[in-house]
Amino acid sequence: MDCPSPLRAHDESFCVRAYESGVNNQVTLPALCNYLQEAAGNHARALGLGIHELQDAGFTWMLARLHLVIRRYAAWRETVHLRTWPSGVRGRLTALRDFCMTDSAGETVLLGVSEWLYVDLAAQRIARLPQAFAALTPEGTPRAPIPEPPTKLPDITEPEWSAVVTVRHSDHDFNDHVNNAHYVEWALECLPDAWREQRRVREMDIAFRVAAHRGDTVITEAAHDAVDGDALLHRIRRDSDGALLAQARTVWD
Repeated sequence: MDCPSPLRAHDESFCVRAYESGVNNQVTLPALCNYLQEAAGNHARALGLGIHELQDAGFTWMLARLHLVIRRYAAWRETVHLRTWPSGVRGRLTALRDFCMTDSAGETVLLGVSEWLYVDLAAQRIARLPQAFAALTPEGTPRAPIPEPPTKLPDITEPEWSAVVTVRHSDHDFNDHVNNAHYVEWALECLPDAWREQRRVREMDIAFRVAAHRGDTVITEAAHDAVDGDALLHRIRRDSDGALLAQARTVWD
């Protein structure tokens, strides 16, 4: 097991439900993202920085980027154990939170790093992180042992696959924004069945740019990464104005 044991960590277990499983009887990638979000929210609440506490003060957290390395997908009814912790800050605006998931044997099945922005709801803009946040990540706080991703995700030159998605009311969360796991669903939606049935994502790096809203028509596109034949590039944009909603890069087994 290579899960760090930081001073301020939160541990939570999840049993893979049938509705979180795909046709191969294994947990889906969006379901994994929901596990991470649930544990992160529960830990933030325990630290006094939960979403409702922030909303009462006129602020909220927004996920800006998520980088995952998946070693194995848990099976239906299998229980996984997730550890998460605040792992640092980047500049004055970005809070880092890491993840490590293990199975019942203690073997690591997932590692992740996330970046969060502190948003002023009234002004609808990013605000400086609270001073209290720095105290949560003292010097020596460990990081999840995964490679640092590139600063900027590469863009698609020419889409190979595309699909159209209409944003539903049920896609929204309590921020009244589309939940991050739905962007992951959309990124994969345009891929051909043969690709998704024969291969699995072992690494994902997704950056969230602009929020989608109910009723939006969204175009999701994908293409091979010219640098790595096992990787795909993804782009999600709004049809009405071309706004870039999210970009991603996935690496497949």
